[in-house]
Amino acid sequence: MLDGIRRYRWWKGVLEVFFPSVCVVCEKKLIHDEVCICNSCLTSVWRTEHAILKDNGIDMVFVELIHKSNKNIRYQKGAAWGYYNRECGQTLRRIIECKYGSRPIPKVFEYLGRIAAQEYIDSDLFDDVDFLVPVPLHNRRLRERGFNQAEWICRGISEVLQIPIDTEHLVRVRNNAHQAQSQFNKRLENVEGLFLVRYPEEWKGKHILLVDDVITSGSTLFACMKETVPIRGCRVSVFALGWAHNGG
Repeated sequence: MLDGIRRYRWWKGVLEVFFPSVCVVCEKKLIHDEVCICNSCLTSVWRTEHAILKDNGIDMVFVELIHKSNKNIRYQKGAAWGYYNRECGQTLRRIIECKYGSRPIPKVFEYLGRIAAQEYIDSDLFDDVDFLVPVPLHNRRLRERGFNQAEWICRGISEVLQIPIDTEHLVRVRNNAHQAQSQFNKRLENVEGLFLVRYPEEWKGKHILLVDDVITSGSTLFACMKETVPIRGCRVSVFALGWAHNGG
């Protein structure tokens, strides 16, 4: 009898990780077709509308970084789905920060990737993208967290748009300190030499979409971009769920 109860609790815990019964933001019971987040909280996420804005704020960030670096990065376009730190952006912050919780829920990120892809499906953001490439975690951090949220975002996008996910080529070769409280110049130093592209010849002439959960300074994604410079004809776009910025 005791073993049966233990098995029940174990399976219940597993199901809660992938299919929580309450909203991860407001903790109200989910109803009908709601997944991880109730419709009220999902609606309250302040969208950036980057996919329909020409020269949006994300583009401006990376164009400036590329210009200052004098690197021949073939940048195409970028977007974030919602604001992460606005007064009205606290919903998205709470959703994304569930990755730090005692019971992080990877399904949340897959679900939001799917929602973002559905909302941006008529834009040109994903045009001619060959691979979705999640920003990799270091193995130690992956073991601590149990999942890479960027990879789960890619799963959601791929489910909608049928773009393959590439987790083999871009690797993180060392761990770095958390970026959240770092100043801009320190962020750039912190990510120098952080990534490596294995078998770069397989990215020749390809258009890759780098995917992360949040863009703050853009330093992490920029570090990934720089690894594509020697790869002939490799073009890069970027996407994140959240942008830690006030607007644009």
